[in-house]
Amino acid sequence: MNLLDYAVVLGYVAVIVILGSSFFNKNKSLKDYLLGGRNIPWWAAALSGLAISTGSLLGAPGQAFKSDFTYMQYRLVLPVAIALNVLLIIPTYYKMNLLSVYEYLERRFDLKTRLFASGLFILLKCFFLGLVIYSSSLVVAEISGANLLLVIVLLGVIATVYTMLGGIEGVIWTDVLQMTVLFGGVIAAIWVVVSRVDGGFSEVLAVASSEGKFRFINTSTSFTDEFTLWNGLLGGTFIMLALNGVDQSETQRFLTTPTLRQSQIAISATMITNTIYGLGVYSLGMILYVFYLQHPEKGGFGINPDRVFPKFIVEELPVGITGLVVAAVFSAGMSSMAAVLSSQSTVVLEDFYSRLTGKESTTRLARIGIVVFGVISTIIATQVSALGTILVASNKLVTFFGGTLVGVFLLGMLTKRANGWGAFLGAITGITGVALLSAFTPVAFLWYGVFSGALAFSSGYIYSFFFKKADRAKEAPAETEAEK
Repeated sequence: MNLLDYAVVLGYVAVIVILGSSFFNKNKSLKDYLLGGRNIPWWAAALSGLAISTGSLLGAPGQAFKSDFTYMQYRLVLPVAIALNVLLIIPTYYKMNLLSVYEYLERRFDLKTRLFASGLFILLKCFFLGLVIYSSSLVVAEISGANLLLVIVLLGVIATVYTMLGGIEGVIWTDVLQMTVLFGGVIAAIWVVVSRVDGGFSEVLAVASSEGKFRFINTSTSFTDEFTLWNGLLGGTFIMLALNGVDQSETQRFLTTPTLRQSQIAISATMITNTIYGLGVYSLGMILYVFYLQHPEKGGFGINPDRVFPKFIVEELPVGITGLVVAAVFSAGMSSMAAVLSSQSTVVLEDFYSRLTGKESTTRLARIGIVVFGVISTIIATQVSALGTILVASNKLVTFFGGTLVGVFLLGMLTKRANGWGAFLGAITGITGVALLSAFTPVAFLWYGVFSGALAFSSGYIYSFFFKKADRAKEAPAETEAEK
């Protein structure tokens, strides 16, 4: 990186911090701080909800570089996942006027089920954030030559500060800018890589086809094959519901819109755009494969696949474009981190502090929570080691913890007989079962969510017959401001 690249990155970071912090005085209440006063337009919520992390920005090209398109099979269930979120899950949350989506579990079941689910979410997101910070910092450190530990701490501090000051409104509007920068960086990178391939895009298609990079469907029925049509269809459904349906860091942004209709449009737009973006960055990995195949002297095949894209950034991108792509990496990392920190603070205050102490949460406590989780996640980032490629590692975390959450939420929304003890024991059974499955079998990770979700749902329903039937009166939704 030269002086111009550094200027681009530093200027970008300064703008993000100033923009995020500018909402400091607009948060007059806790609801304003956590839900933006439900005054966010759907398109801004959709851009913020894209959930594009460095895991996808680096992991998708890395996965495509070493493999083919079979990983993307799970995207085939997009219409099903959108339908469940739009028609079942989001309307339930929105009509109940919730700050934390896990409050639904108490209204439908009981307090212990709510707290168990909230605890799972917090645990998942602490490790997820550690991975996000680490992967973002790894790229910046490799490109700039800076100390990795220093970059980890710097990224953690920057994202924590502007999230703490600006609240969810600051998070969303900085995400709008960051997603714009991210898309610009990815498009610029694809254009440069294709221009460096001898023969251009037509050669990319020809070589990738001959090398089997376009393989998409794997009909194997083996439970140990990493990516198959069957674990893609079933496991993909649970991943998408875990990410967009029962994940506070995602749903919190969709609940900031003025109406349910806008919330439904926002989540649909997010999921569709995320799929298009995923195909784009996955294609980037395929193009990089062809480039390094043509230029073996550049050593693209002698390193970890996750480092191929950073290597290209350092060695091949022109001045200015390098700074833009590094800024895109920062965008991905800080966008994910900001949203998760805000959601973790929300869950701790709403599901634990206010509910267990009877005291009212405050904006000051929400800010303290963001700082605490920022510190914890930054510390975890210093200890992260690879769990496969970055993309696989992030989805392993989602499917491991998220499947049980999906199973419990669907148990409440799709059945009438299930009760509190049934749901609670079902959740414990689901997370215990997937822990044993992952520890003692070679089953592919995409089956984790299917297994734990189905186990939590089915066992929870069966357990419920041994306990008193739930009182569903407490599930009646609270009036929203629009309904009053």
